[in-house]
Amino acid sequence: MQIPEFSAQHGQQLSAYLASHDDAMTLVQSKGYLFAVICSPEPLDVHEWLEQIVPNTNGQLEEQVLFAFMALYHQISEQVYETGFKLPVSLQVSGEDDSYLDLHECQQWCQGFVQGAQSYIGKLLQADTLTSDLIEALQTAYASLGFFALEPQLIATIAEQNQLSEVQLSQQQYAVMGDFALGFAELIEIIAVQSGLYSDEEESWS
Repeated sequence: MQIPEFSAQHGQQLSAYLASHDDAMTLVQSKGYLFAVICSPEPLDVHEWLEQIVPNTNGQLEEQVLFAFMALYHQISEQVYETGFKLPVSLQVSGEDDSYLDLHECQQWCQGFVQGAQSYIGKLLQADTLTSDLIEALQTAYASLGFFALEPQLIATIAEQNQLSEVQLSQQQYAVMGDFALGFAELIEIIAVQSGLYSDEEESWS
């Protein structure tokens, strides 16, 4: 089927649809989750990732909603592998008031990312064939991309330990997130092959 280009109308449609379903992710969470799924060395089938975003629907979605989800998946995939991925969330701070900080969007994206990535990250980190450099690179990338999923109190503690305000720490982490997001799929591909758990030919975990 011809997948339409993801539009603002699709975004509004999916936001309303997700808000009407209990236990569903938000649209921002689903964007973080799909980013992790698309970067995975073992991609999920459509019905598998839809079930995670909208539980208990058994893949029974209206055609328009399904097309909107497919358009979102295609947009993120195209950015990851072709045009360059850009974080779809912004860090809300005030230039006039250093105490104003709204992490809501970043928190949701990171929560979705962690949900999508934690299973294969855990499996890769257990591989005994990885060098210490690759392990450190994977741990750093995962921690950075999931940073805002941490409890607010923990973020405040990290800021204090580093003698930074929460705004300063958050701005630093947001900038690093963008850098890691841009190269995350390539990093996962390299590590997956080096781990010996994944074969290019078979395109599946061994």
